[in-house]
Amino acid sequence: MGTTELIVEPGRQDVVVVHDFEAPPEVAFRAYTDPELMPRWKGSERFAVVVDEHDLRVGGRWRLVMTRADGTEYPMRGVFHEVTAPHRLVSTCEFEPGGPGALQLVVETFEPTPTGSRLTSVSLFASVEDRDGWVPSGGLESGTRASMGMLDEVLAS
Repeated sequence: MGTTELIVEPGRQDVVVVHDFEAPPEVAFRAYTDPELMPRWKGSERFAVVVDEHDLRVGGRWRLVMTRADGTEYPMRGVFHEVTAPHRLVSTCEFEPGGPGALQLVVETFEPTPTGSRLTSVSLFASVEDRDGWVPSGGLESGTRASMGMLDEVLAS
């Protein structure tokens, strides 16, 4: 299974996730962006995920709803600004009104490595305050690691 590094440096506007997959970029990118596979890994084991919309093209919109066991829903949405398969995605991400957090610009790259590929995901917020308000929203590190581990399992199946 791959390794995950989460970088949240004080005073910065970004959150960086680096994950090494034991699969080439083409395979990792496809699993990462396939709306049929997303419910199997996105949101970790703490959430059920429903992908309502996923138009993977420049200008295409995406929307998903993560639901906790207690029924609390977290609808999220965004727009794809760059899709260069299998190497790069640029999109926006935000919770719908009333949800936690703030608008993010997310740049994700998939690079080949000797053992597979490396995902580097940079979520950039408008301000340090926005980032800091989103980070402690609960379980960022454990949830990110769990999601990446579940994606590793999808890739292995």
